[in-house]
Amino acid sequence: MATTVRAQLVGATGYGGLGILELLLGHPNFEVTALIARDDAGRRIDEVYPHLRGRCAMVVQAPDDAAIGTDCDVVIFATPDRVSQQYAADLTARGVRFIDYSGDFRFANTADYARYAERHPSISDTAHAAPGLLGSAVYGVSELNAGAIAEAPIVGNPGCFAVGIVLGLAPLYADGIVQDGMLIVDGLTGASGAGKKPAPVQHFSHLNDNVVPYRVLNHQHVVEAEFTLGRIGESTGATVDFIPHLLGTTRGILNTMHLTVTKATTRPALLERYRAFFAGHPFVRVLDEPPTLKGTLGSNYIDLSVFTAEGGRRVVVMSSIDNLMKGQSGSAMQNLNIMFGLPQTAGLDRGPLYP
Repeated sequence: MATTVRAQLVGATGYGGLGILELLLGHPNFEVTALIARDDAGRRIDEVYPHLRGRCAMVVQAPDDAAIGTDCDVVIFATPDRVSQQYAADLTARGVRFIDYSGDFRFANTADYARYAERHPSISDTAHAAPGLLGSAVYGVSELNAGAIAEAPIVGNPGCFAVGIVLGLAPLYADGIVQDGMLIVDGLTGASGAGKKPAPVQHFSHLNDNVVPYRVLNHQHVVEAEFTLGRIGESTGATVDFIPHLLGTTRGILNTMHLTVTKATTRPALLERYRAFFAGHPFVRVLDEPPTLKGTLGSNYIDLSVFTAEGGRRVVVMSSIDNLMKGQSGSAMQNLNIMFGLPQTAGLDRGPLYP
């Protein structure tokens, strides 16, 4: 078991970088050796984010190819798509492990990656820059892939919407009881999911008191959700129709998921199955009541509940996560713990914030 893990953070000044930095600063086994970012290079991180005063005064370094992967045991890429691809070959050749927030290493082959890239609004080139390394990477849903994550040189952190969908439906798809593999998802998310850089849709006067559907039936996180659910256990495929909605809130994702099962069941039976499936997983809570956004705010928990309509064939599953924690930096910290032989809960003992 590692006692001190040296971590380098690339993309340190975005919301994703900030989130993992906050967790690393409170972790008993990690040391942050460098903060690297294009934005705010040359400034102290507590000048960029004043709430870090007294906790971290490191100066943000400008990106330097020679510095990436130096003096560290792991690199955390809290960066946009196609950044980590450029460094992957060099890092793996030097034996430096890395975890990536983007979709660069969530997929097992170039065909799967290309399907994701085609849907991503910021990607114009669907060709992967390090195709030979895709087979070495592990998709970082901790509850499903812990054994492989522990040995992986590369971990592709999952997309925020995908975490809530995949964990919310994993028991049913694993049992092979979702009719035709068909799933309909209504997702609600806070504005922080779009990142730090502002866009017109995030302006207060537009988003306040508003609900904004976007990328209807065309969100890139659907691709990883379909691949994961369609290949788990007894599943024979998955089709996910997903409609995300932007809320006038800061944090959180609430997914309401509709499906039909192949044989009638009951709500108590499904709750029992969910609790058995996730037994021993400290961050999954299966509730008797519907989850809420605030139930997971600021924490690495995912809250789940499941309901059946009359007749026992139509099922509704609901999941709640904090998009910047279980949907991003919390999952990354959980994966980092697994990678370095530490308890999954290390550095993640903060509970939800209320009210």
